[in-house]
Amino acid sequence: MSKVVHVLCRHDALYAAIELKLSSLPQLHVVRLESDPAEQSSAGRLAVDADLIIVAPVPPVSDPLAILARASLLGCVGRVPLLILSEQPSQSQAENKITYLNFPFDLDDLTQTVTDILGERQRSALERSEGR
Repeated sequence: MSKVVHVLCRHDALYAAIELKLSSLPQLHVVRLESDPAEQSSAGRLAVDADLIIVAPVPPVSDPLAILARASLLGCVGRVPLLILSEQPSQSQAENKITYLNFPFDLDDLTQTVTDILGERQRSALERSEGR
């Protein structure tokens, strides 16, 4: 089954590195979302259908949630797993909702983290369908 990962990143080189690394995962489709809703008016609707949203802020922007708000994606929090790549060490305060991968990180760590998140989402969906 194909999985869709949306990446919200304004830095072309960082997006290219993320896309290249994640393209090695089977049946994973990476889609870049624009951070300005005027540039992509359907971003919120598209993101709800995603299996994962990756937010990769680039300094001087320090607040990934502000990036989500500008892209009209705050409504996805809690509905779609979020992976935030950040220079500022963080811990997820929303268990099973937001995962942080702190800079610096190895691209293999990105692949493993994405695989873990998608695997957990699939397990949760199976448990819900089985009525657990």
